[in-house]
Amino acid sequence: MASPQPLLHDPKAEALEGRSIIRRFTDELAGSNGLERSTKAAQAEMDEEEETKELSRLRLLYESPANGDSLSRDFIASDIARETLQKMVNKFVENEKPSMLQRMGISHKSTKSKANEVLKSMVESDVGELEAAIDGLEEDWKKRNGRIYGAFKVLCMTLEDHKAVFAIFPSQSEYTSVLCSSLSCLVKAAKNHSEIAETLSDSIRRISETVARASKNILIFKTQAIRRKLADIYATMFRFYYKTIEWYLNSKLARAFLAFNENLKASFESTERELNRDIEELYREAQISHQAMVAILSGNVERINAELRHQRLHYEMGDTTAGHRMIDLMEASWNGSRFTRRAQQLKPAGHDPIAIKPAPHTQDTTEDVITRAQARVYGPALERFIVGEEGPAKFSAGRFWVAEDEVLPKLQAWMAEGPTSRTLWVSSPYDPAGMTSAQASALAVVAAAWQAKAPLISHFCERPRRDRLRTGMCTEQIGLMGLVYSLVSQLLQFGQADEVLINVGEETLKALDGERGSWDASLKALRVLLDHTSVLKYCVIDGLNDLEFGDGGQWCRQFLNVLLARQRVEGTMFNILLTTAGQSRILTSSIDLKNKYLATRPARELARWGRRIELSSQIAEQEK
Repeated sequence: MASPQPLLHDPKAEALEGRSIIRRFTDELAGSNGLERSTKAAQAEMDEEEETKELSRLRLLYESPANGDSLSRDFIASDIARETLQKMVNKFVENEKPSMLQRMGISHKSTKSKANEVLKSMVESDVGELEAAIDGLEEDWKKRNGRIYGAFKVLCMTLEDHKAVFAIFPSQSEYTSVLCSSLSCLVKAAKNHSEIAETLSDSIRRISETVARASKNILIFKTQAIRRKLADIYATMFRFYYKTIEWYLNSKLARAFLAFNENLKASFESTERELNRDIEELYREAQISHQAMVAILSGNVERINAELRHQRLHYEMGDTTAGHRMIDLMEASWNGSRFTRRAQQLKPAGHDPIAIKPAPHTQDTTEDVITRAQARVYGPALERFIVGEEGPAKFSAGRFWVAEDEVLPKLQAWMAEGPTSRTLWVSSPYDPAGMTSAQASALAVVAAAWQAKAPLISHFCERPRRDRLRTGMCTEQIGLMGLVYSLVSQLLQFGQADEVLINVGEETLKALDGERGSWDASLKALRVLLDHTSVLKYCVIDGLNDLEFGDGGQWCRQFLNVLLARQRVEGTMFNILLTTAGQSRILTSSIDLKNKYLATRPARELARWGRRIELSSQIAEQEK
């Protein structure tokens, strides 16, 4: 008779089972004596230590600062390609024929040293210089070559993105210089040889756009794996520019520009395929980082609130890329939920970052003034009257959502920085089962803003429970007052403690007692705080239509008027996203039809936390 097989020994499984038994034991202790209380305290201390380790473990997936030595190793691939491309730029300068010098008004009799000096001055090595050179092209040439000039202008739009990414590269000025120099060579080649101009300008523009867009991940997720993958991507781009300049110089000598076009087309297609593979891997790394970042939010409301308060105290007034960071993060979520190349085909909104000047405040000397520190004293008293939740509070459930495919471009356009404020209303059919696509879009925006550190306030409206009803107000009015109090409470967290708030005094804030008579004072406080929070760019309100029935209709309209009035202040960018399940008569009469979108697909969940993210391969890679 065969002997029975021995049971497999699994130390990890046994350790987990042991911890589970200890947990059940300590949970059942009543704490009625000193020993039980000490045992429970020891378990609590172990839990806190385990949570700290888990947070550190997750943080490694989206933030692993590099020292000088590891940074040099991370970017060795791009360093080699950069140095090779610089040699080709130098060759372009040395081999350019005198015919170009003649077009610039330089005599044949110029010495070789003078010719080289002039040629080197032709190759712009700075972002501003290259942009100025393109803007300074002859007007007649611009009119005759509109499509090519348009490609040059789009190329300029990508340069600032590259420059921002190069800030984390070693020898960042050298990277900026070689990129601008190589593009300057190619722009001049396209301008002076019409036979290759269209193919060349379109190719260098598309490659630069593709790389610039993918590289923004490094501004959000700072891990070694992403740094190395980004180095590979830039190395591929630099090699493409190297080959292109080399072919141009060889073709120019033989006047064989037809062969140049054919070679360039084949090289572009090959480079594009290689970049797509690298970018897909970069997105996969970014998705791991993205999920680790949102996992940190899961299950701890206090930690979420503490992080929000910290962010709101430190927003930068001159931050003109917050919206673009939100777009990248939302696309990372979308890409992770679909995990297909289609995510790379989503077009950017196309808005340039625009610096918004703070709107001037008009002082009313008839009203007392108050500092933010004094005003914040009244914040805790508002919390018991808040009905509904600020958006990030919903992360504690450990469920995260993505916008549906057709809504994403609308949200992209809404998030991107621009010269004017924008309002977007997304509605979905009412779903008694719970989450709608519209609300999922709102949560996706809030999550992207939190990760991008973009200044946003939000509220998800609810109808109050029976035990929260108060005399003199209907259900909808109590919910609306809770909404306004929530926004006031959030706005008090912005700015520095010694900042002076004009046109509002302590009497206004003292009046916010949750009673019907405080409604006008709450709107005034909201209006004044909006005026004094110039850094604020985004506001998300979900479910406002649930509070517009009966006597809530008038209050709902008054509240909406305060938000829309903020958008009309000169020099202000304040974008409002409204999401509803079902229709809204108040929003229909206040929001232009062109700013409304109906989302009909079911809500799509990104992830539900409860399983451990495996880090062994990532951590091992980072420790190399």
